Amino acid sequence: MAKKVLIIGAGLAGLSTGIYLQKQGIATEIFEISGQAGGMCIAWERQGYRFDGCIHWMVGTKPDTPYYKLYREVHALEADTVIYNTESIKTEINGTTFEIPMKLPAFKNFLLSVSPEDSSGIEAFCDDINIMMETKMPSGSLNGIKELMDILKNSRGFLKLARKYLNKTIKEYADTFKNPMIKALLCNLMPQQYSLFVLIMMLGTRMSGNAGYPLGGAYDVISRMEKLYKELGGTIHFSSRVDKIIVENGKATGLEVKGRLHSAESVVAACDLYDVLQNMLGRKYSHKQLDPLLESAELFQPLLLVSFGLNKRFNLPYSQNFECPEGIRVDSENKSHYINVRAFEFDPSSAPDNCSSVMVMLDSPLEYWQNLRKNDPAGYRSRKEELAQEVLSKMEKHFPGFKAAVEIIDVATPATYIRYANLYKGSWEGFAPTPSSLKVNIKKKIDGIHGLYLCGQWTTIGGGICSAVQSGKETAKAVIKQLG
Repeated sequence: MAKKVLIIGAGLAGLSTGIYLQKQGIATEIFEISGQAGGMCIAWERQGYRFDGCIHWMVGTKPDTPYYKLYREVHALEADTVIYNTESIKTEINGTTFEIPMKLPAFKNFLLSVSPEDSSGIEAFCDDINIMMETKMPSGSLNGIKELMDILKNSRGFLKLARKYLNKTIKEYADTFKNPMIKALLCNLMPQQYSLFVLIMMLGTRMSGNAGYPLGGAYDVISRMEKLYKELGGTIHFSSRVDKIIVENGKATGLEVKGRLHSAESVVAACDLYDVLQNMLGRKYSHKQLDPLLESAELFQPLLLVSFGLNKRFNLPYSQNFECPEGIRVDSENKSHYINVRAFEFDPSSAPDNCSSVMVMLDSPLEYWQNLRKNDPAGYRSRKEELAQEVLSKMEKHFPGFKAAVEIIDVATPATYIRYANLYKGSWEGFAPTPSSLKVNIKKKIDGIHGLYLCGQWTTIGGGICSAVQSGKETAKAVIKQLG
């Protein structure tokens, strides 16, 4: 009988797992809760405009790097995929707009111009960014002495910085500087409670051209991977929520979907792992690392996305942050006083000719939107329209003529994320990369169940596209080893 593996979730990790298994002649089927592939690597089209709800930057976009080779293996990137690397990002602090260069020499000069009195600290900070730029980021687990020697030779800088900064928060580091504006700038680049190592990794990869935006965005990344998976013989069942993982005599033997049983030699859960533990396995099994993390670890905050299709361009930078002193109401009580604007004028696929796709991002509590959608659908739609108009008025203030150029508006709430991707607490990238969470190495199996593998963003602190794809490859290796 032919060997079969069932995969839960057609996101980056699920597709990656399926691709590598199909390449080895192992038949797979993927069960996806939504009506399309992608999971959180998602983009949507509205009247010729494309809105990317995933990619900010994609670590590993530089040719001849380990993650780039990984992307090529699964067709997330092709040889002719154009990568956009922004020269700068803009941010507003205390009413002043700063343009922060994304090239190291200009970045250092910028910081020195803001705070000459912190020159020694700035020099040291930029030296560490340079180390990250020049080091080789290790990808995945070790496979033999050759890979170990390669890491020892080419990834020393990465390992050195990890040892030095993994346990230090961005705020703790920022507080070592004298100038309050330098402190504010560093904490503006990334949430201040995150590990400093993650900030240095972000800056180093982006400044070296190894964390750009692939033209076509999430839409094309997933389309290419889905196409390859199907060409290899894989099958995806859309709108197919998994109700139960079947465990018999300590072994995962299949799935129950819509009342029907599907048998297999192994099962891969490349999906929301809270749902796996609480629902699909009926709370019968514990997980030493995931249980406490799901209970109390910090998560990425739920998002509100308000997207605009414009019939003209405003020469907007890719990323720009604005203060909103008067606030934008994000639920019944709270307001957001800060918004992030992403414009895709550099990507021809994002909008019709001479038009523009612009997305505004806001943090927002989940419960308000989830309850409103469930209990008052008309009120939910009305509140989304109110939010869109509120955001639109702020955009008009910053960019006169913006309102008149709008052809289409789309609003995605935290409840939208739950509906499409079944995300635990609406966290779009799993566990936040705080020092305490980064210390945890999440086991990819559940004690007491043979043949069940955990995969995807919930198995790697900080999530990320590269981590999800690599997770799929490593899971496929483990499954192949088990099946013999």
